[in-house]
Amino acid sequence: MSSSPTYLDPIILPLLSGATVLDVGCGYGRWGHLIQSNFWEAGLTEPPQVDGFDAFLPNVEFCSKHSCYRKVWHQVMPSPLTGTWDTVLACEFIEHIEQKAVEEVIEILEGAAKKRVIFSTPNWPYYRGGGDTILGYNDLEAHLSYVSRDFFGRRGYTLIGAGFGNPTNLVVRAVKKLKFSWEPALQSIPRMFPKLGHSLVAYKNIT
Repeated sequence: MSSSPTYLDPIILPLLSGATVLDVGCGYGRWGHLIQSNFWEAGLTEPPQVDGFDAFLPNVEFCSKHSCYRKVWHQVMPSPLTGTWDTVLACEFIEHIEQKAVEEVIEILEGAAKKRVIFSTPNWPYYRGGGDTILGYNDLEAHLSYVSRDFFGRRGYTLIGAGFGNPTNLVVRAVKKLKFSWEPALQSIPRMFPKLGHSLVAYKNIT
């Protein structure tokens, strides 16, 4: 899938747990590289081993050339996963799954996590079609579903807002419209008030 917004980095990297990570929808390999270089942000003493898969074959071929991944393969969800990882990271992924398959895919990913599962996704119904990428047109870039804060909450996830910018929120819309010079200072506010965030980070510890 496509690259994730940079404002997710300081939220997601400290959430990594354990010696192995599965990068779900690994895209161009951005998270693989970040984990290799910034593993210390999670309190780890050495980089975890990272595996990844993607539904777009050119992404798989691209990431297979990166030394930051132990293994990369082609897989389309929903489908069974072989193996388990300490952290399963699905960043900007679940919105690309058809709505009717969302719960099944989340259950598959939860079942593959030994310590923690992490999702990030747009914080409002943001539907769109496929698009051009650096590796060619990718129809799988389409946003097919919306997974709400309530949905994750019912499944026991901790929620963090990321990036001040939920376009459906009246407060955000008012601030954006008035173009306050201090708007950049609001970027950390969604951590305490997730509904204000452009993106939603949801994580759950596996017991």
